[in-house]
Amino acid sequence: MERDNLRFLAEKEEVLRQLYAGFCDDVAARYAPTLSSPPAPEEIARLWESIGGDASGFAGFCRAFSGAYGSRAASVFSDSDEEQDAAARVAYLRSSYSDRAYRRFSSLFGHVTAFYFPGFREVAEEVYAGRATHAILPVWNSSDGALLTFRRLLSRYDLKITAASDISAGEESVVRFALVRRGLPKRNTPPAWLELSVVPGDGMTPGMFLSACESLGASAVSVSAHPTESGEGRDALDFRLDMTHADTAALYLYLEGSHARYETIGSYDMI
Repeated sequence: MERDNLRFLAEKEEVLRQLYAGFCDDVAARYAPTLSSPPAPEEIARLWESIGGDASGFAGFCRAFSGAYGSRAASVFSDSDEEQDAAARVAYLRSSYSDRAYRRFSSLFGHVTAFYFPGFREVAEEVYAGRATHAILPVWNSSDGALLTFRRLLSRYDLKITAASDISAGEESVVRFALVRRGLPKRNTPPAWLELSVVPGDGMTPGMFLSACESLGASAVSVSAHPTESGEGRDALDFRLDMTHADTAALYLYLEGSHARYETIGSYDMI
């Protein structure tokens, strides 16, 4: 009997989900001709408010409009004026592990040149100053998790992760290196991984954000907290999202339309 009840509840939930999705699709089809093409996030937010929608349903409403983005969905989290470099000048602190990461990242470019520096700060400064196009930095390891010192370097020098690679560093030890640059270049395909820094507030709780991501197919693999740079007394939450099954455009519309305070740390594939 208990199993039958659980099955009934699951079926009921699925029916309600389909009815809700159908409602959102109907509204989107009715109002799409009155919106810009593709629709701007603020237009969708105003429309949702005008029909009395609540915050918990906004993500599903964004999904109804995401198809209008078509191929543009691959680059909604990129900087529109940034292009990937055919030739690259890559700065890094040399070690046997970072050398292996460099060889993997080299496959992304038609021509690449390496430059070596004695410290990670100098590596980041080279990219910030424009003397290098990219840098290689360690951002995670299997012993300590996210390396916050390097996370701060990314923020301080406005660097974005464009590729990552896991390098074995001995028995059961792995170091993740990131290829970083100023600005996220346009993409032809959606990213496999998306990293965001989000400051909950203004009606958005961490649980609400995670629920919205899951409903849009973006699965949170890791979450870490750190103080905001402004020192306002609230933590920023860094999310690493598996985007394999995600509706990328819908997630973008949700973040922008809900006026979330967020920053894109990286949009990338594993190499």
